[in-house]
Amino acid sequence: MSTMTGIVHTRAHAIESGALIEADPCIAAEVEFPAPVAMTEAVYADCVAVPETYAWDTGIRLDEVEREWDLLITASRAIKAAAGSGRPPRLAFSLYRVPVDGGSRDPQRVILVAEASPGDNGERVITIMRPSEHLPH
Repeated sequence: MSTMTGIVHTRAHAIESGALIEADPCIAAEVEFPAPVAMTEAVYADCVAVPETYAWDTGIRLDEVEREWDLLITASRAIKAAAGSGRPPRLAFSLYRVPVDGGSRDPQRVILVAEASPGDNGERVITIMRPSEHLPH
């Protein structure tokens, strides 16, 4: 939680405003994610969301649920693999996803980070973001 000009910004507020997108809790539980997880709007747009016209424009069928599964299972495996190193608070990992740019048909590698931090009530939460991004304040 941070304050700027008297406004209190919380993780809940970031989710409510759309700056963070909460991961599907059922998928997160199924892949044994170690804490509640959300992703930045940029990660969601690039790695999960599929524009309605995408399949019509490209002839490729992509599914948002499958893409979220791929993202969360890849992040979960990276976090578990790093557990022996004391779980760094900011962990980089690679994800191969088909870009929704309308022209690409093959999966391309993107580097993301999973950052552990205290949630609104001090609980451990994880945010998936691009390496250049930082937790919304």
